[in-house]
Amino acid sequence: MSNHFYTKLEAFTLFEDFTIDSHYRELPDSWFVVMTDIKGSTKAIQEGRYRDVNLIGAASIIVATKVNGSRDFPFVFGGDGATLLIGPDVIDELMNRLSSLRDLARANFNLELRVAKVSVKELIHLNKKIEVAKYQLSHGCSMALMRGDGIQTAEYLIKNHPEKYEYETQSKTEADLTGLTCRWKPTPSKNGKIFTLIIQSRKNELMIFEKIIKDLKLIFPEGLDSYNPADHQNGKYKSILENIKNESHFYKNPFNLSFIKRILEIIPAFFIFNFKLNIAGAQEYVRATKSHSDFIKFDNTLRMVIDCDEGKISQVKRILFEMYQSGEIFFGTHEADESIMTCFVEGLNQGEHIHFIDSGSGGYALAAIQLKDQMKKAISPK
Repeated sequence: MSNHFYTKLEAFTLFEDFTIDSHYRELPDSWFVVMTDIKGSTKAIQEGRYRDVNLIGAASIIVATKVNGSRDFPFVFGGDGATLLIGPDVIDELMNRLSSLRDLARANFNLELRVAKVSVKELIHLNKKIEVAKYQLSHGCSMALMRGDGIQTAEYLIKNHPEKYEYETQSKTEADLTGLTCRWKPTPSKNGKIFTLIIQSRKNELMIFEKIIKDLKLIFPEGLDSYNPADHQNGKYKSILENIKNESHFYKNPFNLSFIKRILEIIPAFFIFNFKLNIAGAQEYVRATKSHSDFIKFDNTLRMVIDCDEGKISQVKRILFEMYQSGEIFFGTHEADESIMTCFVEGLNQGEHIHFIDSGSGGYALAAIQLKDQMKKAISPK
């Protein structure tokens, strides 16, 4: 029954309720924490390759979805990788498929994807736990929220003991990336800047986030949804040739039936979306991108990418710095002129697509540098 742990969770619909204890259930001890991330992602982003970094980060979620048989499992996109919570029935197949994705990232993108897992049983032995809640973005589309010091502990173990936790076995299979797309051009900010922020509680207390949400409500009285950057009603599709070239990299050998199907999909999509033709519900799909996007999320770290003016950014930064100075949080921020969207589209109807948001210059990865620097200063000798 543990395999149905997440599907049986009751979803809640107001994000600010993520601090309510009753929404969470403890992850079964038979499950696993799987983490992927791009080694050297900061360097790749500084070289202007943030699109590729985001793409491979999101691809690990697509691979897990195909292995799991649906998107109804806990995952969080982190910009240069993802955290996946996986049941015992599919873990071996998933690690095999992710190793294939690692091979593809190395061969076609010149990126090194870390693939690693830690058992929940081991985390419990270390007196660390993970709890999961389900937040409903829109009808048929939900997103996992995670809390507990088991998340950071798993990351620590993976980064500091790669010989034990990284999965190095070579795979002879090919990663199935059907549905993964990155066809929209970057979206310029409407309000001034695309603002990325990540916040961790220094004492693993959710009450800190209640305070932060309360402060954010004062700064953004219209609600954070009003600052969601995933608005593609005036967006532009990349050219046909650019999309074909980009998506040829999803295959070890592009001369196959799956890639031909992609080409036959890209060509009409270019005209439908750029000329705003309402064929097969295309414009309803475009309008629904905002309600199907992960611009705000929580995996024991509050993460968001919002489109706002510099005055509001200054207010947020002032509050966060005061909380950092008082020993309550670690945080990182980043500002950019545009946002980017990496999409997983199984269909155009409600619940059949989800969109992973980051800033146009790799905001999550760059904001993490500031947060990690604060953490290092906190533990270094005075």
